[in-house]
Amino acid sequence: MKLVTPENDCVPKFFRELPVCFNSFLPKPLPKHVTLKSIYGKIWKMTLRRCGGDPERYMLLNGWKRIAKDESLTTGNVLEFQLDDDGSLCFNFSIYEPLTMCKRLGTTTSVQETENADDVLVLSDDDDNFKDSDYSCADDTDASAEDDDHGVAAGDEDVALDGSDDDAEANHDDDRRYLDDRSNAFFRVKINPKKISQLRIPSKVINDYGLSFSETESIAIIDPLVKKFGKLTKKIKVQTNGSVFIKGYGAVYRRNGVRSTDKMICELKKAGNNNVVHTIKFHVIK
Repeated sequence: MKLVTPENDCVPKFFRELPVCFNSFLPKPLPKHVTLKSIYGKIWKMTLRRCGGDPERYMLLNGWKRIAKDESLTTGNVLEFQLDDDGSLCFNFSIYEPLTMCKRLGTTTSVQETENADDVLVLSDDDDNFKDSDYSCADDTDASAEDDDHGVAAGDEDVALDGSDDDAEANHDDDRRYLDDRSNAFFRVKINPKKISQLRIPSKVINDYGLSFSETESIAIIDPLVKKFGKLTKKIKVQTNGSVFIKGYGAVYRRNGVRSTDKMICELKKAGNNNVVHTIKFHVIK
């Protein structure tokens, strides 16, 4: 397995802000809506708006999640846009598949319906920069009973390939070598693409290391892309039963292009006599 570092990542980024080179094609006065059209004819209406009141910056709003859902977009898809020159303000776009970079020539045969908007992979991690409701992830949604400490014995244990105690201990020691400090608390994240809105910190880890958390303070999130995109700051939720959830964990999942075959180690860094966790670092091993 290969440890992901800022030097060897290949995460595609798509910004909803239009390139400045498109400004000369925009009519005056600025229209409120434009059209996005796929190469096979499907159409979506989008809102066109100035970005922060800056006359040089424009962005498309209201519809990205619908497009991502309709087209089954996932991390790694690349979208290519071409503006019609007939004055219709229609952006034609093509979709290129990950790895092969082959152009998608038709609609997908089926789109799996998900239970909530958190399960849809959006095209950018910059949701906090805009207040439009189309981009706000429902990170405050309470975790379901199946994500809670119901069934802790199964959810809190480190993954053992064959279930034996010896192998579990070996895996535990193997995971520890990825840590910044081998004495820190850590656990292996169970990767589930359908449940990425919140991440539960196993109660066994909390109890074994005597960790504590403060809901009034944000926690710094560090991942392999911190040198390129900076730290993430996330809130936590402490349940009445002591379970702790990291809100907005999906941003880490998306921008690192995590797949179900990858390994992800969560390292918990604490400070002070109360062992308050102030930083959480994710190690992604491809």
